[in-house]
Amino acid sequence: MRAFAIVGGALGAWIMLAGLTASDAGPSPALSWWRRALERRGLSGRRVTRLAAGSMGLATTGFVVTMAVGGLVPVAVVAGLGAGALPSIRQRSSDARRAEMLRAAWPDALASIIAGIRAGMPLPECCSALAERGPEPLRGGFGRFAVTYRASGSFTAGLQRLRDDLQDPIADRVALVLEMAHEVGGTDLVRVLRVTSDKVRDDLRTRGEVRARWSWTINAARVAGGAPVAVLIVMSLRSEARIAYGGPSGVAVIAVGSLVTFAAYRLMLRAARLPEERRLG
Repeated sequence: MRAFAIVGGALGAWIMLAGLTASDAGPSPALSWWRRALERRGLSGRRVTRLAAGSMGLATTGFVVTMAVGGLVPVAVVAGLGAGALPSIRQRSSDARRAEMLRAAWPDALASIIAGIRAGMPLPECCSALAERGPEPLRGGFGRFAVTYRASGSFTAGLQRLRDDLQDPIADRVALVLEMAHEVGGTDLVRVLRVTSDKVRDDLRTRGEVRARWSWTINAARVAGGAPVAVLIVMSLRSEARIAYGGPSGVAVIAVGSLVTFAAYRLMLRAARLPEERRLG
């Protein structure tokens, strides 16, 4: 068992190292299928390789450690799957925080654009100024907008670069309004931008209230999902439990219990999930 744990741990470390050191153009062949699956979720490049490597490495490590401690294959499989899901959960949480930061920054950015327009600045210059004086989460996107606009001279190309960089529904709407105003002109641009800003502020207020009310559901789902695995690992330390769960009926109980726990976890998260705006094509 000790030799098995050493070999498995070394394999998990190798998988993580392969993902962390892989180049963007040439990922490890062992991770190619996982890379394609993650790319369908909107992730790409080195980020995909790191996430896949971390998931596979943690899954292998969790399986090996649990197997070495308890010696029950079904429990080790459940623990490995749970450990392998941790990087994906962390990535989704990080993406959600980034989306909220972008959403919270847009009212101030729109206020700066409105102030620039009223001061008589050209619309492209109002947007370029946000690279230095805009909200922190949006400075990078507007900085790349300014670079693209100055290099190509096309306001539309700069806005498309902004949309591609931020990957944000609000950015899509604002870019569409700015593009139409730049191409056809109009006197209602300030009013439209103010209405958009007010809508974003109201949405932020509502989402904050709903999130505060449903935070207990998310925390309960996480505890309810992890507690059965911890109980199984502790029970596997006893010889009676290893005998009981080592047979076909024990494996069936663990499998059914794991599926029910996973389904309940997903349902609780879905109940607490806020609706997301769709990006414009």
